[in-house]
Amino acid sequence: MNGIKFIKENGGLGRKLSGDTHVSGLLVYGEAPFNISAVYSIKELEDLGVNKNSVLHYQASEFFRINQGAKLYCQSVASSDGLFTEVKNMLSFSNGSIRQIAICDFKTPVSKLIETTKALEKHATYFWNKNTPVNFLLSVKVSSTDLATLANLREQKCENVSVVIGQDGGGRGSYLAKTTPSISCIGAVLGSLSKSNVHESIAWVERQNLVTEDPYDKKLTGGSILARELDEPAICDGSLVSSFTDDQLGQFDEKGYLFAIKHVGVAGSFLNDSHTATSLDSDYAYIENGRTISEAVRKINRALIPKVSSPTYVDATTGELDPTTVSGLEALCDQQLDEMIVKGQISGYSVSINPNQKILTSSKLRIVLKIVPVGTLREIEVSIGLTLKN
Repeated sequence: MNGIKFIKENGGLGRKLSGDTHVSGLLVYGEAPFNISAVYSIKELEDLGVNKNSVLHYQASEFFRINQGAKLYCQSVASSDGLFTEVKNMLSFSNGSIRQIAICDFKTPVSKLIETTKALEKHATYFWNKNTPVNFLLSVKVSSTDLATLANLREQKCENVSVVIGQDGGGRGSYLAKTTPSISCIGAVLGSLSKSNVHESIAWVERQNLVTEDPYDKKLTGGSILARELDEPAICDGSLVSSFTDDQLGQFDEKGYLFAIKHVGVAGSFLNDSHTATSLDSDYAYIENGRTISEAVRKINRALIPKVSSPTYVDATTGELDPTTVSGLEALCDQQLDEMIVKGQISGYSVSINPNQKILTSSKLRIVLKIVPVGTLREIEVSIGLTLKN
């Protein structure tokens, strides 16, 4: 019917999210060099000339599609040195503010996945020791022949690294993958991670639908595709998720990989889980557990760092720490952890300082923090049947 149609667009005001848990990094290995830049929208990145880097542009677009207004540090590098030097440079460039980094490496074969994962874990350990912990997402080149022999990530000890093997199967990502295979959907996963609170799983069905209403402009998909991104989930080799059996997908899941799936009765696509590359008996087998403890580390560090090298009094009779000193330091920690409780990030905590510490001898104070995390409802089992009466 003739008339006028208005399309309401979003994002033009360039509003920025509050807080800092959304601050993220994106590294693409395999494209022309693009220097580190911090942006709050895809338009800002385009203004810097990113358009020639199709994979970086796509992953950044996916990040902002999922989480508008978040802060993203971007960079692309022609090839990896295997040591991820750029990771350390990007974190230093951000003054340690980045909470999660996605590495899209579509040229390194999956046969090098374990050594690559371990290299990233070394960086995670380094920055943990700097009191600026970070989580990593990683995707590499995966072919159809690789799928049957994927390494079991649950046998690794890389609790700060998660591996993405999912990809778009019917939209812009699928179009790009025809000429640049195994680009993955890591930008969307990074967006989900930055969007979620630290205690929340990125697989939360109610809040983490990877499909949004508007498709990409046809000029970004060769002028033919007009499909919503990730509405047809796939694996990095290009195979559609719907072509696999439940047992096959279950094997990918049990080995600790991340990919998009469908749930019966709910429109959209969702991540299968929030695995990290470590054993299931680890306290940090899932991303949200690591992010929760990382948030506590950053907050407690900010509270306590002003007290470094401060005078610390002891009882002249007992030699124990002065009660006022103990209660004051415990209160500093309480304040930070109380804030996490208010935000729903933890279930509870305890802070204790043993007053019988030889501070005059060692100049070292030990504080014991114990945090009760928030659980994640991964499975719901319902018993149902017919009966003659209630």
